Amino acid sequence: MELYAHSARDDKPRQAYVDHVWNVVVLARCCLRKIAHYVHKLKSNWGLTAISNAAEYHDLGKLDDENQLVLSGKKKASRLPINHVDGGVACLEQMGEVLSELLVRSHHQGLPNFSTLANVGFRDMKIEDRINALLEHYIFLHRGALSKGGIIEQGKIGSGVCPPDDLKAMDIRLMFSCVVHADHLDTSIRKRAIDCLSSSPKLKAKQRLLQLRRYVDSLGSGHGETMRNKLRCEFFEASSCANQESSITYCDAPVGTGKTTAIMANLLTLADRKSLRRIFIILPFTNIITQSVFVYRRALVLEGENPSDVIAEIHHRADFDDSRSRELTALWNAPIIVTTAVAFFETFASAHPSTLRRIQQVPGSAIFLDEAHAMLPAKLLPLAWRWVCRSADDWSCYWLLASGSLSHFWTLREIGFDNRHVQSILPDSIRSALTAFEKRRVACQYVKNNQTLAELADFCGKLEGPIIVVLNTVHTAAAFAKIAEAIFGEGNVLHLSTALAPRDQEITLKYIRSRLEYRGHTRWCLVATSCVEAGVDLSFRNGVRESASLMSLLQLMGRVNRNSEYADSVVWTINLDPASENVTKNPSFEQASRILNDFLEKGMSIDMSLCTKAIEQEIRQGLSLSTDSQDNLLTNAEERFEFEEVESKFKVIPDNDTCLAVVDKTIIERINDNAEISWKDIQRGSVRVRQKLINKLGIQEAYRFPGIFIWDIEYSPCIGYMEAVLKHKMIDKNSYAIA
Repeated sequence: MELYAHSARDDKPRQAYVDHVWNVVVLARCCLRKIAHYVHKLKSNWGLTAISNAAEYHDLGKLDDENQLVLSGKKKASRLPINHVDGGVACLEQMGEVLSELLVRSHHQGLPNFSTLANVGFRDMKIEDRINALLEHYIFLHRGALSKGGIIEQGKIGSGVCPPDDLKAMDIRLMFSCVVHADHLDTSIRKRAIDCLSSSPKLKAKQRLLQLRRYVDSLGSGHGETMRNKLRCEFFEASSCANQESSITYCDAPVGTGKTTAIMANLLTLADRKSLRRIFIILPFTNIITQSVFVYRRALVLEGENPSDVIAEIHHRADFDDSRSRELTALWNAPIIVTTAVAFFETFASAHPSTLRRIQQVPGSAIFLDEAHAMLPAKLLPLAWRWVCRSADDWSCYWLLASGSLSHFWTLREIGFDNRHVQSILPDSIRSALTAFEKRRVACQYVKNNQTLAELADFCGKLEGPIIVVLNTVHTAAAFAKIAEAIFGEGNVLHLSTALAPRDQEITLKYIRSRLEYRGHTRWCLVATSCVEAGVDLSFRNGVRESASLMSLLQLMGRVNRNSEYADSVVWTINLDPASENVTKNPSFEQASRILNDFLEKGMSIDMSLCTKAIEQEIRQGLSLSTDSQDNLLTNAEERFEFEEVESKFKVIPDNDTCLAVVDKTIIERINDNAEISWKDIQRGSVRVRQKLINKLGIQEAYRFPGIFIWDIEYSPCIGYMEAVLKHKMIDKNSYAIA
């Protein structure tokens, strides 16, 4: 009798049980083999045992007769009648393989809190008696199928080797990733799964470093010997020749000093010396990904390579548990990954299979936290720093933190973990020269009194342009852009925020750059959110910043008079009236804003020397205002293996109950027409929208891809999905029905 693991679906035929088990075991072992060189704990036999056992027995419960009727197609059902996970759990419990038992129990529902396991155990109590009675039958069928296929010899797996005593939660996530990735990959691609393991290009660090040097040389050939260009060249050479031994380093060079290429040279040099397999570029905002990727693809891609295969551009964390949407999950299998802090660190925190499947790509990587000042809220830094230190120690990862407004948060006692030395890659002589040059570039001014959006528009209209205005929420920025047009004139107010799809952000940035290059017309302004502060190569005449944080202010200063092309430039800090129309507050800035306003009211000099003091005050005020004890509950939850608790509390964007909504009409048509579509298509034409707005506006889920929504209402390339939100607000205010 043929046994099945998957029923026929869409264009895929039924899959034999023996084929699926074989593929998952081989794929899981391949994942383990790729990381074992970098993860010292997995070099002994216990890791192979745990992963192999979990892979072999993860679908044992599908051999139940009731499940086979559905899988064979003899009986129609939307789901299997018997929870197939419990069969594998029961078998591994009998074998005494506790870690494998955990991996199998979690491979669909996710990693649990260990306190929950202590109370309810690993088993499904509703069917425990049935599974116990039939377990020997399942094992008999399983061994018969595998021995008939000549695949796994009975007794070869399952040695009972115990894991090390210092096993950490992140180690369990890593092992879980190997099993889940193997299962998902085989399920989505079936018999072609094994071929996909070798499809990505290699890092080739030495060759890419030579290519980068050629690119940088070509940039210098067309520029004069200005002081800034001279300093940039010295910075690049120092970075590319750095021979640091520390696994965690930092770079606090000011804005506009060529960090993008200089730090990549450092990472490639390090990757070549340490035989690393991957480089991650972690950015705080989605809109600067496209700019960085554009530079990296021009500078690093070798002849004959597909740029998108070498440098993966991942804007959204698009993870889907439904098998139909799973193919759209963005995996980290390119040699160079450019993504956001949200996607990266929330993967470390995750308990979900669809998210965790990619974490096995991290060991043996160089990880660049660009604009590190903005990567995480202060309250998340203690746990994130644990992950940084432990992955450096246990996973052979090398971290580099950089920013023009970098705080040395790791020196604060509140971080509470590891007093290691974090080494600078920037020689003191170059840092001093860069800092001296920076101080002459832009001044800071402060307006204490609260303003309405109309008053702010009048204020901005009196400044010399072009002007950049950065506000604290997407809603406020979009509303102000509409109001400011009455002052600056039609077509003279541009808008940039995450309300725009990546495709439209890219178009807007290109248009902004073209207008900045043309000096004939200067009476215009860009209205944006904090997404424009970090890493965006723009230079305005003057700037206005709604009070947020010291680091945000310093970053905006990097978008004003960036190349010292103006004789005098000012960045103004303002406060908005929270009670006035269309002003929405961003709670994540409240503490930082109070600290910044205090600095400004005291007349303190606004520069990088204040960064660590600011973050120290923010962390300490956060602890005093928190209902948590002084011991960080989040780090305690991590130490106690409370996976679900860590996932629920570690949110880079607080209350980020957002959904992925497709706004591109062409992509919507392709979804509706059942046309072929990739995750790259989805991410370029979509936005992240809060769940409450999705519900309020009646946005429907795509029938093909559960978890993805179809934004078929108002959207404009100017203010994005806020076009519909502001219209809806007006309808609500006037008590009209929603169309």
